Amino acid sequence: MKKLCYFTLVLLSGFPLAAQNIDGFEEWEYAGEWEVPVGWEVNNTFEVFPCSVKEEEAYSGAYALRLRSYGPSFEGFAPGIATRRFYIAPQEGLLAIQVKADSLLAGGYAAIRVMNKASNYSAPIGEWQKAELTDGFEHVEILLDEDSLPDSVMVILESGTTPGPLGYNGYTEMVVDQLEFVINVSAQQEAGRDRAARIYPMPVREQATVELTGWEEAQEVQLELLDATGRLVLQARGAAPQFTFERRGLPAGLYACRLRVDGSIVQAGRVVFR
Repeated sequence: MKKLCYFTLVLLSGFPLAAQNIDGFEEWEYAGEWEVPVGWEVNNTFEVFPCSVKEEEAYSGAYALRLRSYGPSFEGFAPGIATRRFYIAPQEGLLAIQVKADSLLAGGYAAIRVMNKASNYSAPIGEWQKAELTDGFEHVEILLDEDSLPDSVMVILESGTTPGPLGYNGYTEMVVDQLEFVINVSAQQEAGRDRAARIYPMPVREQATVELTGWEEAQEVQLELLDATGRLVLQARGAAPQFTFERRGLPAGLYACRLRVDGSIVQAGRVVFR
């Protein structure tokens, strides 16, 4: 009788969370003369130099959003800003996003801020800022202040410049993709005490089974595999208490794995293909 091996998914605080987004930047619409991501408000107010651009060098999917400032010598409103309101669940206290700072001159910066509904979206409950070039996309996680976590937040993306004696200093091009709110690790641990998931057999040959315990009411379960570069290479959907997925020609090796239940990431781990 063959020995049955299985792999139990574990919580990993360092696991890259963003492989599929709630926004995607895949759908764009015209706001007057300029095309902008659906649902986002941007300050494309100048005829020659719009701040939001549909970027085809995306981290995942067809498009990303390239947000740029108006340049170091422009006299006037310099930063490029895009904003959108999101409604989030009580445990979704972490914003995950892929970011690439394409071009920065001295005085420029890339920033992401999450604003609180309780302060009429004027006080940040989480923020990130960078003033150096990035080598390709980097994964950014912004932990929100759980003590003041509202049911809706305002996300502000900013390609910024700084005021100077002759106008504004610096220039920024920030490309963003795969934005999503997820359950943070501490919330996962608290919610997952009576829940477990396993994948078997392990290593995987041509197909494997995902078995879930404690998610009997789940309407939708999704398994996602990422390669060593963080690219999403396989998605499989099913339902509790178990479902199978196919290898689909993936090369042998180690893959990052994460499990979504009803849209929220609940567990993460590793899967080996032989």
